[in-house]
Parts: sequence; structure tokens; C-alpha cells
Amino acid sequence: MAAVLILALAFVTAGLSPAVPAGPARADAGQVCRVALTVTTDSEDGLRDDSTETVTLGGAALLFEDWNGDGRDDTPPQPFHRGGTGDRANATFVWNAHLSPCVPSSSLLDGFTFTHSSTAPDIRADNWDLAGLQITDRDTGFVYFRHDTSEGLIHRFLKNSDQTWNTTAGRPDPDTDGDGLSDRIELLGIPRGDGTRDTWLPEHGADPCRKTIAVEIDWLDDGTTSDRPSPLALDEARHMFDAAPVGAAASCPYGPTPGPGMQLLVDVSNAITVTPAERVRPLRDKGPDGVTNFDRYWAVNFPAHRRDLFFYNIWGYKHDNSTSSGFSPVEGHKTDFIVSLGSWSGASVRQQSGTFVHELGHALGLLHGGDGDLNYKPNYLSVMNYRYQVTGVPDYSAWSVAVGGMLSSDQDAVLDGRTVESVSSIDYSRRKLDDLVQNRLVESKGVGGDTDLLVAWRDRNLVLRAGPADRGLDWNWSAWGYADPDPSREVSLNLMAWTQVCVSPVDPAGASGGLDTTRAPGDVRFGDQILTGPDNECSTPAASTDTQVKPVGFRYEPLAALAGFDDWKGIRFPVGPGAGGAAPGSPEPDVTKEEAARETRDLLDAMVAAATPAPAASPRWGYAYMDQATAPLDVPAGLNPAYQWTTGRLDPATAAHRATVTHTGTGSYEVRLPDVASATGIAHVTPYRTVYRGRTCRVTGYEASGPDEVIRVQCFDHTGAPVDWWFEAFFAAPAADAAPYATVRYNPPGGTATLAPVLNSGTHNSAGRANRVYHEGTGRYRVVLEGAAYTSDKGYTQVTPYGAGTAARCHPEGTKVVDAGLEVTVGCYAVAQDATPRPVDAPWLLSYVEGAGLHHDASVPAAYVTTTGDPAAPSVDVRHSYSGDGETPSVTRLSTGWYRVTYTGGIGKAGDTVQVSTLTPGRYCHLGNINSTNPPQLTIDVYCHSGTGMLADGNFGAAYLRAP
Repeated sequence: MAAVLILALAFVTAGLSPAVPAGPARADAGQVCRVALTVTTDSEDGLRDDSTETVTLGGAALLFEDWNGDGRDDTPPQPFHRGGTGDRANATFVWNAHLSPCVPSSSLLDGFTFTHSSTAPDIRADNWDLAGLQITDRDTGFVYFRHDTSEGLIHRFLKNSDQTWNTTAGRPDPDTDGDGLSDRIELLGIPRGDGTRDTWLPEHGADPCRKTIAVEIDWLDDGTTSDRPSPLALDEARHMFDAAPVGAAASCPYGPTPGPGMQLLVDVSNAITVTPAERVRPLRDKGPDGVTNFDRYWAVNFPAHRRDLFFYNIWGYKHDNSTSSGFSPVEGHKTDFIVSLGSWSGASVRQQSGTFVHELGHALGLLHGGDGDLNYKPNYLSVMNYRYQVTGVPDYSAWSVAVGGMLSSDQDAVLDGRTVESVSSIDYSRRKLDDLVQNRLVESKGVGGDTDLLVAWRDRNLVLRAGPADRGLDWNWSAWGYADPDPSREVSLNLMAWTQVCVSPVDPAGASGGLDTTRAPGDVRFGDQILTGPDNECSTPAASTDTQVKPVGFRYEPLAALAGFDDWKGIRFPVGPGAGGAAPGSPEPDVTKEEAARETRDLLDAMVAAATPAPAASPRWGYAYMDQATAPLDVPAGLNPAYQWTTGRLDPATAAHRATVTHTGTGSYEVRLPDVASATGIAHVTPYRTVYRGRTCRVTGYEASGPDEVIRVQCFDHTGAPVDWWFEAFFAAPAADAAPYATVRYNPPGGTATLAPVLNSGTHNSAGRANRVYHEGTGRYRVVLEGAAYTSDKGYTQVTPYGAGTAARCHPEGTKVVDAGLEVTVGCYAVAQDATPRPVDAPWLLSYVEGAGLHHDASVPAAYVTTTGDPAAPSVDVRHSYSGDGETPSVTRLSTGWYRVTYTGGIGKAGDTVQVSTLTPGRYCHLGNINSTNPPQLTIDVYCHSGTGMLADGNFGAAYLRAP
């Protein structure tokens, strides 16, 4: 008992509290209370029973519950252990102990301190070997310290020296979560050179058990313009890391185990004050002293104690002489990068957030293809892929929901980059998708994803296509986006063919301008570049003002396979004492403003094409002559059965059905075409019997009603007043066919918007591309039908006014071949007694066909004719005319504004119809009469009127249709 009192006095002398009669407590979060020490002696020296061992944590002594080693818990516990060891070598003991009160878990940073005290005479001195040790939290099971005997001797305690040992001896500070930031730094802060600590990390919640990435951001500010990033953009970036599919440490010694994900802690630090001239100077340009502007700002603004622990990021105007969005890592800096969106003039929140995490990703070891530099891989769904850097990765389901709303509305939505952003999110790739063997693509397999993120790729015609990652993909776009379900069928497609550049428009002398080189046969023009053709070999010599990227005869070897990559698993942490060198790969300027705009546009076009309903397997169309202009109101009336037809007649069950009309008001009608109902399609109307003063009819709406298609029509006189009148009504739904065919329903409110692209149930493109409408002034529209097939410019265009606004007359005014396809100019004019045509904004409907009737049904004889030249002596524009029997008709001016088109080859058949479209600005031309009762001759009379409604000469187009 005297020995116990002596030991207690010794603890007081050492500044330790003597034991108190307290039972073991349960730990609260962030505390250490109850531990078990598993102690193993060496085979040489054991521990004598008369020696005393004390263990402290955070300055508090552990209270041993069986302090004398007799196998029974003692009351009270004591702040030492003495007995039960018997000087046995190669023996293991378990000592239960607790702290009262509990100590903060941050005390673990300084470890457990063991002190050995022996009262034996020197000749019998108790020197003992600690060979193995494990310290376990009895409440959580967390192992605070572990050293197996196989790892070698831990410590040899001597009677007169080496009596104290700490578990941190010879060990670096722990980094529980493996992020390169030690637990001490995350809990207590970063030491400064003056002995103080930078406590920003613990003050902002740095968690030593959850991977943390710390970034300091500075930005340029010239007093007028600031390059400071949007807080919303940084919030998006934080959310991306927070939702990362990365697990936290399996267990945490400092409190509750945190959830998955990573911490992105961003210190939005300082505005770097510069002059306007300094702000726009490239950050990577070197001054006379050979130091870059970035390095100059870095040296002054980035604290030395944070280097190699924080990533450093400057937001500025530009980093080189281009509009490149960023650069990472900056030369000589393995963790530092630039975001240079100042030259983008109002970059969106998503463009900022996507670029920020893209450049940070490079500093974390990620490349444009994940683990390689190959960009734009279809099986790499990551913001590191240029395809998704500035928009995020679209969610196919979210896009489908948004599209459903657009297709069901009669009002057209304006689609742009914000549309893509709204259904997308920034992220690194979350899994390794299937490797793609380019000559053995299995459509039913797709890319093997488990979510329906949007995959984008270029088909054989270099058109960007899109589909969901968790389903099959129509790689060749041979079935309008529907993948071949047969897993035994394979497609051969060079998915990266569009990157095989032979000639670019970059002038070696530095002059600006587009591509001047004419491509050689076998090569392909793609935008402003010339690529190899299917043979993968360059055949085109560059003009002197262009750049020969690869010499004539150079052959690209297509990659056998494109590898998928999991970004989150591939991230490196190049910070802290164990960090490696610079990120792999050579840094290069990232996507420019111009490239980003093109990528966003292409991606939106691909999404629109993927969302557009596929054409039907067979044609679905019909027409009717509305000859009940003065029928009683609100009573359905039958139309002349001899002058109507629908494809419903091909089915014996519906062959007897006929069209009806309901007169709903002065000049207002609802025509019901039986058995041609469709969720997609286009309608047109043309006034009939207009030898009188000019008449205008428009489609005010059309939709499916049960099995029928209902077309709502309104007619006006030459003053714009509603008038009861006769007309020809027509409807067609798109069907699969090789001939070029496009429709556009343009119906934004007021007819004043640019729709690029157009997406609605009345818009179709047989090339699977986008149609675009640019509003270029009051009543002036430029329509672009995208696709190489349209560049022959041999088709016919029909335009009909649409909607319920102010009365207007709309018609095509010309075509022009462009790189993307064909431009069609549309003009709209007020319906009023205007001697001078008055342009007015208005919605309209457009159909373009080539080598087929207006219905795009190659199985039924049809024709179209376009006049050209002086309207007083017109001729047939053979290039823009077609007849199923190959005949070119004649056109005769019978009197002012009265024309007759004559076919003699037998194309006509009684019970037919015609749609007429004006071609002369300000005129309006309509159907006067059809005479097909004297075969083989067919005559079509057309009347044209001036803005005042009087007969006047004008060019026109007429599309002739008949029953099979």
C-alpha cells in the first residue's frame, strides 16, 4: 500500500491528477474515452510486476480498470498499470483503460505517451522490450495505433534512460483520408514561418476523414471590370465534389464517419489590382525579366506556407493570344492553373463552373480522355471531355421530359446553350464505360452505361449524334436513332475520323480568313478543315494561305479501340509531403470561345435530332377541296367526295370515310381529314377561285382528333377582313424516304424570334439534322435546312401563313446553298390595301421537297413547277421543277396576273389538288382552277394579286397532287 501512495505522489509531482473514483464514460463525437491496449513483449525482455507503466493522451492519464493485472477490475481505477506481467517474454497482455474526463480526439495528433518506471535495484533493473502494440477505441472499434511484432521492435525501455516513448515517434503526421493534407493541418491549420497557424481550413470545416481539395482563387480587377468568378459557379463546383462517388475513410478517429464525396474548399481570396492594359495582357506572356505575369502575381499573392498544400487559381482575361478558356497546370507549377474567361464577355455560370473543374481536373492528373489526351471519346462522359466542358453532361431523361413539353406546345421554344445547361450537370466520369472497338461496334450494347447520361458521337457523315448511355446506340444513324437489337451484328465506324485533319485555314503568314483550299476527291470538308475520306489518307495540297497539317499521302491509322476511364478513381492528389511530380501529359490551351460555341450548337442539334419523332414506315397524308364556304355555322358538312383523298382509303376498314368541314365563323373553318391523324406533320392551305379580288387563307392550327387530322383555317379579303371563301387543304406526316424532305413549323409569339434549332411536332429533316430559322428583320426570315442532300438545291418550297395573330401573307423568296445545307428566304407581308408591300412579323409553315410530291410519297405520281424570269413573260425554272413522269410543263400568261400551267404527258388525274406559293415579294398568288378532266392534258390556272388585291404579275410555284 505504501508503494501505491508513493506512486500517487509521483503523479502529482509530474503534474498528473491522481486517480479519481470515476467509472468509464461513453465518448461523445470528437472525443476519446475508453481504449484497450494490447501489449506484446519481445522474446528477450519481459515486464516485471514491480514496474509501473503510465500512458497519457492530451496531458491526461489513462485510468487502468484492472491496474494490478489480477484479472479483476479494481475500484477505483488507477492512472498506472503495475503487476500481472511476471517478466514474461514473448507475452501479450490486454489492458482496458479510460479517460475521465474524456479528451478531444484532436489529442490523437500528439499520440499516446508511455512512461516506464522501475523501483528495482540497478542490478535487477527492469529493461523491457515493447514488440507489439494495438490501441483500440472500445466504443467505436477504431484502431488508433497498430504495430505488429513482425514489423520489428517498437521500443526498448531502460531503467535509467529511454523511459518515455510516444506512438508518433518516427512517424509522419497521419493523413487518414489520403488527400495529401495531414490530419493536423486539417484540424489545426497550416504553420506559418512566424510560429502562428493559418487556420482557414479548420475554420471552413476541413474534415481529416473526407478527401479535401483546397483552392485559393485570386482574380484581376482593373477598377472597371472584374474577373471574379460567380459565387453560383463555385457553388456548382462544390456540389459536384460533394456528390462524388468516393467513399470517406472506413472509420474516423475524430468523430462520426463522414458521408461519401469530397470536400472542395475554395478561398475566394484577393482582387489583384491592375490597369486595363495589364488586365488584358496574356497571363503566360513573359516580361523583359523572363517572368510571366502569372508568376509575378503568384509570388505576391499566394502565401508561401500554402504552396504545395493549396491549389492556386487566377481568374483573368486571357492566358495567351486566343480566347482559350484556361490552362493547367501552369508551367513550373504542378498544382496551379488559370481560368481565362474574361475575353468571353459574360460567360454563363455553367461555362464558369465547367471550366473551373476542367482546369482543376488537369491539376488533379486528369487529361482530355481521362488517362490520355484523346479528346471527344463517346465513351468518356466527363467535363474533361471538350464535348461537355462548358455545358455539363446532359441527362437524357431530363432532356426527354423537357422535349415532351416542347412538342406538346403549339408555341415554339427558343433553344440555345442555356437549354443544354438546364438538363446537364458538371461531373467527372463516374465509371469506366466499355472500350469501343471501332470496326466491331455492337449497336445493341451501346457504351455499357448504367445511367442514361447523353452519349455524343459523329456518324459516317460526320454529323454529331446523341443517345442514352444505358441503351443501344444507332452508330450509323441508319434507323433514325433506333439501335439494331441483334447483338450478333456489328458496325464498322471510325468514330474519330473527323479529327483526321489534312488542311486547316490557319494562315502560316498570320493573316486571318477562312479556308482557301479546294479539297481533292477522296477527302472531306468539315467546317473550315479538310479531312481524310474513308481511305484515311490525305490527298489535298494546301493553298499557300492555309496550313498543310499532314502532307499529301499521309495516312492516319485509325485507333483500334477507344478506352473508357473512371475519373473519380483516377484522381491524384499532388499536394503534401508525399506528393509526386507534375500532372501527366503536356498542358495545352483549353477550348476557345469559338470552339465552345460550336460544340454547344452541335450538341444541341444532336439532342434535337435524337428527340425528333422518327418518320413513319409508310406515308400518311391527305387533301380536300373545301367547297362549303357558306355552310351553316357549327354544323359538320360533307365535302365533295370527288376532290379529296387520304391514305386512310388504303385500309378497307376505313376506305369509305370522307372529309368534312365545320364552318365556325366568318372565314373560319375546321376541316377533318379522316384516318391520317399523326403526332407529327405539316398542313397547308391555298385559296381557290381567286379570279376575284385577292384572298388569303392561313392555317390557324392543326392536331390529331381521334383517327382524324383536324386543320383549322381562316380566310381574309384583300383588306385583311375575315371572309368566307373556298380553299384547298392539305396535310402530310413525315415518312422514311431517301429523297430530301424538310418541314418547319415556325410559331414563336409574334413571329420575332430566332429559332436555331427548331424543335416541334411540325418540323422534320430527312437528313436527321436540325432546321434553323433566323429572324433577320421585320417580316424577314432565313431558314437553314441542314444536310448535304439539300445542297443540290433542286427542290420546291411551299409556305403558308400560320397562327391566330394579325393577318399576313408569307412566301419563299429564294434559296442559297451554304456549307450546312440550303438557305431559304421567307418574307411575310401585311394583308391590307397597301400599294407598297409592308413587311410584318408572322408565324408560318414551310415544306421543302425534292424529287417527290409535297407529301413526300414516292409511290404516288405528283409534280411541282416553279416559274422564273420576267413575270410578264415567265418561263419554267427547270432546276426547281419536277414531274413523276419526267415532263417539263409549259407556262402561259393569259392576261395580267393570270397564268396557265399545262402538262400533256398524263400526270393528271381527276379529283386532284394544288398548293400554290408566291415567289415575288409583295405579291400573293393562289389557285384559280384545275382541269384534269381531259386526259392526258392537265391545266392549272394561277392568279396573282398586288398588295391592293388587284391582279398583278408575279412568279409562283405550284405543287400538284393526286390520288394513286
